[in-house]
Amino acid sequence: MTMGAGFHGLWPTPIALHRYADAAKLNPLLVDAFAQGRAAQERQRGEQPGPFFASDDDLLHRVKIPEWQDFVRFIVASLGATVKQANFEAWGGQELELKVAIEGMWFQCSRDGAFHDVHTHGNCSWSSAYIVQIDEPEQRVAHPVYGATNGVTRLYGPPFATLGGAFVDVGNAYLQPPHQDIEPLPGQLLLFPSWLAHQAMPYDGEKERIIISFNASVHGAQGDQLHGYSAH
Repeated sequence: MTMGAGFHGLWPTPIALHRYADAAKLNPLLVDAFAQGRAAQERQRGEQPGPFFASDDDLLHRVKIPEWQDFVRFIVASLGATVKQANFEAWGGQELELKVAIEGMWFQCSRDGAFHDVHTHGNCSWSSAYIVQIDEPEQRVAHPVYGATNGVTRLYGPPFATLGGAFVDVGNAYLQPPHQDIEPLPGQLLLFPSWLAHQAMPYDGEKERIIISFNASVHGAQGDQLHGYSAH
């Protein structure tokens, strides 16, 4: 179908999926490093091991394995490419050199039905979820209770907030579905705007679900001034 000349689709929601080529080598090293880091932080906090754990958000400088810096370069390059695509029209065709600032990075572990409820992230423009470890897809979706939603990251689109008790007919069917589930695959980096509501759905499996999350701000190397636009 060809849209009419007067039709406009406004305010799309940009997300991106990237794959880390060396995930098979890196991820087992991260599992070991995170197990040690978790044990140390639980001792510091006086916590007992449980089905959910979130580390402090200084992971960027805490991991010391040699392979870490290549991974950091991957996430910075992936975010830069995504930001350029998302802002192509807003930048009016200008090609900007970018400065990516990781405002916080942490890892999370979940099992036995643990989940992270619906939330957004502040003080940044982009957020992420990198899958370090989870059950294989066939085993994960075979869970007798959670099925295909077992351990997925669920993104809630902007219309979601309007759908509680809202009138629904074929005329506003474009609002459906109000959410999108992202299949968790080891080595996959999901990037999404920090304002986008999301949650980690309940997970249960033989392997722990382990992810890395980070928040980032992105600025022009020469500042945030654009022709006809300036950030405030």
